[in-house]
Amino acid sequence: MRVVEVCPYDMTRHGGVQNHIRDLARWLEAQGHETRIVAPPAMSGAPAPGVDHVGRSRRIGISGTVTEISYLPAAERAALAGDLAAWGADVLHLHTPWTPLIPWQVFRACRLPTVVTFHATLPENSTKGLSGWLYRSAARYFQKRAGASVVPSPSPMSILQVGPGVPAPRILAPTIDLEPWRNAAQPERPFDPGAPHVVFLGRLEHRKGVDVLLNAWPQVFERLPGARLTIAGDGAQYPLVDEAMKQPWGKGIAYRTAPDFDDARQLVARADIFAAPAPYGESFGIVLIEAMSAGAVPVAAANSGYRTVLDGPGESLLVQPGDSDALARKIVELAGDPARLLEMRNWGGERARQFDVREVGPAYLQLFEEVAGS
Repeated sequence: MRVVEVCPYDMTRHGGVQNHIRDLARWLEAQGHETRIVAPPAMSGAPAPGVDHVGRSRRIGISGTVTEISYLPAAERAALAGDLAAWGADVLHLHTPWTPLIPWQVFRACRLPTVVTFHATLPENSTKGLSGWLYRSAARYFQKRAGASVVPSPSPMSILQVGPGVPAPRILAPTIDLEPWRNAAQPERPFDPGAPHVVFLGRLEHRKGVDVLLNAWPQVFERLPGARLTIAGDGAQYPLVDEAMKQPWGKGIAYRTAPDFDDARQLVARADIFAAPAPYGESFGIVLIEAMSAGAVPVAAANSGYRTVLDGPGESLLVQPGDSDALARKIVELAGDPARLLEMRNWGGERARQFDVREVGPAYLQLFEEVAGS
């Protein structure tokens, strides 16, 4: 089978969708299938290995985050469609297809059997009024025309509609190769309850909650003066990080720019606690399963996506979104109970395995074969 993964985002930028696309493609290839990844140009200028970069794009801020909008000129569109037809593409897999414009343009140009995945969980103010109508209309367009639609959890359902001619999407978790994260784990690393190492890895923006974490840190420092916080990432809220490091309570805070994949795994593997305070906009929680595979225990905001991953015993690791006091209390509580921390580390490792590409990949392959054969 020949599968075309179509990403609306810069594949050189770290992100759960990008990691899912890359690792699912590699798994399919390991099973004897062929894949192509189509994505906008790399904003860094250096192309991502194994990616067909097409069209033009620019980065914009929307709903508290950063994304790309892209466009594929007519001549390139025709050339890409011809190339994929000559290659013998069997199925398209469009990711977040309402992100303008390349997914829609590739879908229209290729006319192939298609699976669409709606990754995004939109903030409440984007589901109302004109913006909500636009999102629902775009989703309905693809739901009616694709062979199958997928959501990573019930979270994105607030913007999707089901009815005559608009079939319900299937729930299928996004999946990545977690083996490199497991290999990075340091199970014998000693733990000091008075000096826990907390790591935040992600974009420095309100949607990821770095401001909530920084508001929580003075309380953590008051209770645990030896606590360390490493913040890794880039974004508009870096000035908040810089200011925090200058405060008396910020002496344990260290900053580094967004690391590459190998360095990210090593950094998270050195964490006792992984802070994931994103208040909204998460439909799953790939960062959580990465962290748990590397041996870090997440403390996460109870947004609808993270609740999907941290269920059962994991619910005890959730705090109210946007509540910096609750976040601080949970970090201090876990640091003060090494037995509990170890228990949740073991639980997290087993929970994460359920989402490994070796477990979930076959369900995607079955779906692609079903849609291609319909």
